[in-house]
Amino acid sequence: MSVPVLKLRGVSKTYPGVRALDKVDLECLPGEVHAILGENGSGKSTLMKIASGVVKPDGGSVEIAGNNLQSADPRVASGFGLATVYQDDSLVLEMTVAQNLFMAAKDGSVRFGEMDAWATEMLAAYEVNIDPCALVSDLSPAQRQFVEIIKALQADPKVLLLDEPTSTLDADGVRKLVSIIQNLRTRGTGIIYVSHRLPEILELASRITVLRDGVHRGTFDVTPALSEHDLITLMVGREIDVEYGAKFRGASNAPVLVVDHLSGAEFHDVSFSAHVGEIIGFAGAEGNGQREAMRALVGLEKADGRVTCVGKTVSRMSPGEALQSGVLFLSSDRKGEAIFPELGVGKNMVLPLLDAFVRFGILSRKRESDQAIAMKRDFGVVAADLDVPVIGLSGGNQQKVVLARSFRSGAKAFLIDEPTQGVDAGARFEIYKAIRENISEGGTCVVNSSDAQELAGICDRVFVFSRGRIVKELVGDSVTEENIVSSFLTVRDARERKREQPAEEALCALQRAVSGASSWWIPIVFLIGLVALVGAYAAANSDVFLKPINFRHLLLALAPVGFVAMAQLQTLIVRGIDVSVGSLMSLIVVTMSFALGAGIGLPAIALGVLACVVLGVAAGFLNGGLVRFARINPVIATIATLSVMQGLALVGRPTPGGVINGQFTSFLRTCVGFMPVSLGVLIVVAIVGDIWLHRTKSGLFAKAVGFREESARRNGAPTTWIHVRAYLLAALMAAVAGLFLGAEVAVGHPTVGQNYALSSIAAAVLGGAALSGGRGSFSGALLGAFFFTLMTNVISVLGLNSAFGVIASGAMTLIAVFLYSGASGFDRLLRRFGKPKRAAEV
Repeated sequence: MSVPVLKLRGVSKTYPGVRALDKVDLECLPGEVHAILGENGSGKSTLMKIASGVVKPDGGSVEIAGNNLQSADPRVASGFGLATVYQDDSLVLEMTVAQNLFMAAKDGSVRFGEMDAWATEMLAAYEVNIDPCALVSDLSPAQRQFVEIIKALQADPKVLLLDEPTSTLDADGVRKLVSIIQNLRTRGTGIIYVSHRLPEILELASRITVLRDGVHRGTFDVTPALSEHDLITLMVGREIDVEYGAKFRGASNAPVLVVDHLSGAEFHDVSFSAHVGEIIGFAGAEGNGQREAMRALVGLEKADGRVTCVGKTVSRMSPGEALQSGVLFLSSDRKGEAIFPELGVGKNMVLPLLDAFVRFGILSRKRESDQAIAMKRDFGVVAADLDVPVIGLSGGNQQKVVLARSFRSGAKAFLIDEPTQGVDAGARFEIYKAIRENISEGGTCVVNSSDAQELAGICDRVFVFSRGRIVKELVGDSVTEENIVSSFLTVRDARERKREQPAEEALCALQRAVSGASSWWIPIVFLIGLVALVGAYAAANSDVFLKPINFRHLLLALAPVGFVAMAQLQTLIVRGIDVSVGSLMSLIVVTMSFALGAGIGLPAIALGVLACVVLGVAAGFLNGGLVRFARINPVIATIATLSVMQGLALVGRPTPGGVINGQFTSFLRTCVGFMPVSLGVLIVVAIVGDIWLHRTKSGLFAKAVGFREESARRNGAPTTWIHVRAYLLAALMAAVAGLFLGAEVAVGHPTVGQNYALSSIAAAVLGGAALSGGRGSFSGALLGAFFFTLMTNVISVLGLNSAFGVIASGAMTLIAVFLYSGASGFDRLLRRFGKPKRAAEV
C-alpha cells in the first residue's frame, strides 16, 4: 500500500465557545483526490488550515510526506511539500500578479529582474492568459483564483490542498482546473479537495471524508452507485428536500424591472424585462460583462440607458438611491460589500429598518429585537445569539442574514450576484426556497451565477452573455444545464492578446512603474519639484540663502532629521509606528554626555558609541516585543517606551549639561567644502534601502506584511521577524540620528529630541509612506526630511514667523497625500487605454 502524503491523526481544535474539530483522522495517498464534505461550519476550513500550518491544533498530529509538522508555520509545511489554495485567497491585492507569484517562488529559483518574464512563462504553462503586470485587485474573481492555483503549483507539491477552488469559476474555468488536477494525479500528487459542488466531487474524488459538527463521520469510496442525494444525506445527517421548486409560468404579468439599451465599458445594448415572481438568470464565461451589467443597474458601474422599476425610472446615482427606486443589489463579495462583519447578526438584519423603530428620535430596542428574532426564525438563520458578530457565522448563514435584510427592505427587484457562493448544499436549497417565496407577491429577481446547474434549477429564463452582449435567451424547458453550458461555450469571448514582445514589455514596465505599491517614485518627483519651488523663492528673496555657509548649516541639520525619518519608514512599511524615536534620540544625547565626555581617548570614544548603539538595539527589541509578542497597539506600546526613555533622560540630566567630546562631534560634522560627509552617508543609506525594499524578495515581503499580513504569512513571509526587525532597525537608525543630534547640540540635553517623532512621521508620509502600510521609500523619506529642514532654514533666512513653516509643512503633507492617492487613478487610465482592463480571461 502506498505511503500517505498527508496523514492527520486525532486533530482537535477549540475556539471560544466552539469545538471546531474533535479528534479527526484523515489520510491522502499519492495520486489520490480525497474530498472533504460537510456543511458550513463543519470544520473543513479549520482542518485545511491546520494541515497547511496556518493554525495550530490543540491536539493530534500532522504528517506531510513522512515529516511531522510540529509548529504552525506555513513555510515549514511548504518545505515538506505541501501547497494550499485557500478559499479566502492569500494574494496581496495591492501588488502585481508577477510579484505575488515571485513571493511564493523558492529562494534563488528566479532573479528579481526576471520576475515578469518568469511569471509570463508560469501563466502560459497552464494556459492562463493574464497580464503579469496587472494589479491583483483589478483581476476578476476567476482570474485571482487561477493566480492562486498557479502560485501553489509552482513548488511542484507532493500534496495539494484545494479549498473551494471552483467557487468563482465558470464551467470553462472548472474544466481547465479539472485538467490540471488530472495531470497532477498522473504525477503522483495527492490532492485534498473541499467543495460544495457535488458533481465535481463525484467526478474527481476517489474517496470522500464527511465532517459534521467537527466530527469525522466516516470515509467512503466513490462508486457509480453514489449519488448527489446520498452525499447530501451523509453531510447533513438527515433526509432533506433537494428539489428546486416549481418555476414561474405567468409571463403575461406586468413587468417589475425593465432594462432598455443599457451600455457601459464592459457591456453593450443590454435589454430585458423581469416579471412578478420570475427569476432571471445571467450566464456566460467569466469576464463577458454580465456581472458589470448587473452592478450598473444600481450605479456601481457607469452606464447609459434606461432602467425602470414598477413603471418608475430608477436612479442610478448610487445603490442607496436605486434602493429607494425599488432595486436592491447583493454582491458576491459577501465580506467586503454585503455584510457588516463586526456588527451582530441582529443589527445586520434590521439595519435598513431602523427608522421604523424610532419614536421621537429614540430607538425602541424591544421592537428592534422582536423584528430581528422574527427574521432569524423566518429565514432559518443558525446563530447562538443575535449579538454574535456576523463574521463568525458560516457562509450559508451569513447569506441568509443578507437575504433576510434584503427581502424586508421594501425593494421590488432583487439583483443577486452568486447567491450560493461558498454555501453548503443543505443551506443552498433553503436559500433557493427563500428567494422564490419572497418574490412571489410583487417581486422579481435577477441572478448572476457561474454555476450552470444552479441557473437551470432556479431560473425561469436565462440570458447568455458574450463580449458584453446578450447573445441568447433560454426560456421554459430550454433552461437546462446542458443548454446553458453549450450556449456560452459556443459563443464565449475568444479575445486573445497578440503579444508584441518589445511593446508589451515596455508597457508592462511603464504600468508597473505607476501601479499601486510600485509608484514609490511619484512622491520623489513631487518633492523635488516642491523643493525647487521653495528654493527658488528663497533665492529670489534673500542674498544669504545661496551662500555656501548657509548650505553647510542646512545640510548638517539634515542628518538627524534624515536618519529618524528613514527610521520611522521602517515601521510604517509594516503598518506600525514608533512615536518613541524622539525620546530615544534625547536619551542617546544624554548618554553621549556621560560616555563621550570631553578629553577621553579614541578607545573610550569607540566604547561610548557602542553603548549608544546597544541602547538603540535594546529599545528596538523592547518595542518590537511589546507590539509583536505582547500584542499591544503600536501607538500605545511606543508611547509607553517614550515615557520610560524620556524619564531616563531626565534622570540622567535634569537640566542640560555635560559637554560631549569635541573630537567626536567634529568627526560627525566633517565637511568637504560646504558638503557634509553625513549627506553622502544619508544618500547611500537611502539608495541601499530602496534597492532592498523595491528590488528584493525580502523587501516585497516587508511590503506584503504591511498590505495584508495574513496573505504574506501564507506566502512564506516570516511575519513575526519582519515586525521585530522593523522596530529594531527603526530604533537603531534613531540612535544614529541621536548621535548626529548630539554633535549639533554638544551637551547632554534631556528633551532636545522631543519634536523629532512627529517630524519623522510627517517626513516619511510626505515622502510617500502610508499609515495603512506597504508604501513608501527611503529616498522619499530623506527628501521629506530635507523639505522640512529646508523650510526651517528658509524661515530663518527670510525672517518669517515660525508658525508659517508649521502651517506650510502640514498643508504640503496633506496635499501630498491627496496627490499620491491619485497615482492609482493614473494607473487605471494607462491600463484602460494601453491594454484592456482585464487583458484576457482565463
